[in-house]
Amino acid sequence: MKKILSILCLLVALKARAQEEIAFNNAAWQATLEQAAKENKLIFLDCYTSWCAPCKWMEKNVFNVPEVYNYYNQHFLNTKQDMEKGDGVELRKKYNVQSFPTYLFINGKGEVVHRTGSRMSAEEFLEEGRMATDPDRSMSSLSARYNAGERSIPFLLNYYLAVARSDRRTAEKIGTELSEKVAEADLNSPLGWKIIKNIARSGDDRLGKYYLANQAQFASYAGQQERDALTDRLVSGTLYPKIYNKDEKGFFEGLQHFKQSASPDRQKQAVMLEAEWYQQQGNAKAYVKLTDKAMKGILKADAEKLSFLARRLNGKREADPKTAAFLPQAYKMSKKAVALEPEEYSIQSTFGWVCLTLKKKQEGLTAARKARLLADAETSKIQKLAQELVDELEKL
Repeated sequence: MKKILSILCLLVALKARAQEEIAFNNAAWQATLEQAAKENKLIFLDCYTSWCAPCKWMEKNVFNVPEVYNYYNQHFLNTKQDMEKGDGVELRKKYNVQSFPTYLFINGKGEVVHRTGSRMSAEEFLEEGRMATDPDRSMSSLSARYNAGERSIPFLLNYYLAVARSDRRTAEKIGTELSEKVAEADLNSPLGWKIIKNIARSGDDRLGKYYLANQAQFASYAGQQERDALTDRLVSGTLYPKIYNKDEKGFFEGLQHFKQSASPDRQKQAVMLEAEWYQQQGNAKAYVKLTDKAMKGILKADAEKLSFLARRLNGKREADPKTAAFLPQAYKMSKKAVALEPEEYSIQSTFGWVCLTLKKKQEGLTAARKARLLADAETSKIQKLAQELVDELEKL
């Protein structure tokens, strides 16, 4: 009797646990289609692969959020297919799935109603589900209306948002059309804020330029943090072209937005941008001076950014002639990053690759073997890359 009760308790616990995430069925694709038609529900199809890191991230961080799984379990028949196995192979061809994860919302006739993809926040993922169930905002409905000639400003914004993650070419076209069509007088409004937030890319484009010149008027439409984030994005978007166009005066004038700020995040961004400037100009001396100061100051505890800077400099197996003079600094930064965050795969891996390039076998092997152990919690593709690093260092 006790054994039976234990089994029943286990089943109840497993059922409760299953309800705390998106509940995916295990049925064959055709059976899922038939059920969708019978219940007049949309199918949510998660198109994934075993090696897709963003797919796994979404499972661990988004599919188990209560607001997400409650909505998806109520409104959709949820299923997932490995695009390299079983039904997934044909579905990948039929629905032209080219990146992972891709998320499809399909009716009982097998027609895609809405399409999205990539790693996103729980709030963004939930909004995609809401768009799929809204006839006024789903991708297929908006596409048909656009082809029929509809061009109102709210409509164009909804269409842009519907295709932004799944069809960049169409999104760019709609974004350009929307940017040119919206009147300046209409930008000072909640709709104008939403348009600028989603469409503006830099302080040099029409919408970005307007926002940066009139930031105060948007205080009633968004909080300070959200407005600051947009400002920083637009200024960064303005500075990167100046780096690659070697516009020294314009770059350093614009950099003051970050450099003179009291915000630690902006000060960090100033270092990242200035480091990119010196790297692109081949100025190793200035680069070392900047990053040495940062390692003692604003980046002294930021393993992620130090490791990122090192990756930007590393030529993998052989030194890149353009960055060879920077490699000793890449070594210093990546080594410090490992000391700060020794249990992070990407940080150990970066240090290992830098050591491989510099022919530092023993240090590199220590990092590479640690990275290989950490890769066991990652995808098969990452495990393969980690083992490749170990193999390359062992050959030295």
